[in-house]
Amino acid sequence: GRRPATAVGTQGNGEPEMAQRPSHNATGVEQRLGPRPVGLHLATAAMGWGATTWSAALHLMAAQRIDPRVALLASVEAASDRFRRLQVGIRAYRSHPYRRELPSPPTIWRSPGARLLDYSQTRNSQAPAVLIVPSLINRHYVLDLRAEQSFARTLAVAGIRPFMLVWEEAGRGQRYSTIDDCIAGKLGAALGIVRPIARRPVTILGYCLGGLLAVALAERRSADVAALVLMATPWDFHADASFPPGAAIAALAAFEPMLKAEGALSVDALQFLFYWSAPFRVAEKFVRFAEMDPASPAATAFVALEDWVNDGISLPAPIARTLLAEWYGANSPASGAWSVGGAPVRPTAVRQPALVVVPTRDRIVPPAGALALARMLSNAATLTVPFGHIGMVTGAKAPAKVWQPLIDWLNCIDTKA
Repeated sequence: GRRPATAVGTQGNGEPEMAQRPSHNATGVEQRLGPRPVGLHLATAAMGWGATTWSAALHLMAAQRIDPRVALLASVEAASDRFRRLQVGIRAYRSHPYRRELPSPPTIWRSPGARLLDYSQTRNSQAPAVLIVPSLINRHYVLDLRAEQSFARTLAVAGIRPFMLVWEEAGRGQRYSTIDDCIAGKLGAALGIVRPIARRPVTILGYCLGGLLAVALAERRSADVAALVLMATPWDFHADASFPPGAAIAALAAFEPMLKAEGALSVDALQFLFYWSAPFRVAEKFVRFAEMDPASPAATAFVALEDWVNDGISLPAPIARTLLAEWYGANSPASGAWSVGGAPVRPTAVRQPALVVVPTRDRIVPPAGALALARMLSNAATLTVPFGHIGMVTGAKAPAKVWQPLIDWLNCIDTKA
């Protein structure tokens, strides 16, 4: 029979890792859920493309002086064809044979809501150890997407000792977890596991929101942290107007009933926030996917990444409130109002060497917001790269333009230590 869409390898204890939670078609076969929320993307395309029909017809009439009925019919047919190709693209994605089957490295520590993976391929005690902290929203494996497209495994092959903290779906007992719990609890505990294995201070590498947690921990555990790498890490959340403070506050108000009832912000609600920043982006990329050869490497790469995009984890309500009200709404990190355990988080107090990687085409974390953090760190180098937020860790040119310079920097810092 057909392989389920949910199998994506095994955990260190032999349990299967799960990608998208499956739905079933009329024959009982499991299929992908994405693009999530699919109804919203379809409705947006139908209404948006339909609305442009009239303006396109008016343009044809004005430019070519043709019969209004002919102009309107041509515009309607164009919009209908576009919507048909969107549907074709979604069906092609959902039926694509690719399934992520990359074996997961051993789990060496587990706590409710988190676990720690050991990607090391060397036991050389002199090799620099790196604790990787993914974002809190999407799953960790964007940093380990495929065998030929894995940032974490590339570090290991280069002689680095990578350890990856994995944020997991919180059970009912974890729905009250806070950002403080993530930093002082789970991340602090993971550092406590890696530090004796490394036998020396550890570099912490934070990706996206994981970078904020890394900065806060480095200030508090300076004796255990050798250096920082911050990849596309936001600090000044008001540096760009793409997601204004008012929108964050409005979103929180809309989601508050869900947070109170469920204790968490659902994956589809999180996907709605990404949709809000660019409503037509998902529809347009599936229209383009409809034209791809399903057997091509480009199509496989699209499906692998799209599976990850649609495979998020829900956020405990206190973390969702911090993210929307304090970070995006009040800009508490950049304003100096963000605190952990009652003490303010001060990047200026972090003395360790830091590498701030800033993708210039990032639409999720605008470059200005990430550069604000680089300016506050007292011992930081900046690596500016021509990629987007996700392309810097999955793109075909990322190994040469991002990963290798990062590895070189790690080795250089390690030599000086």
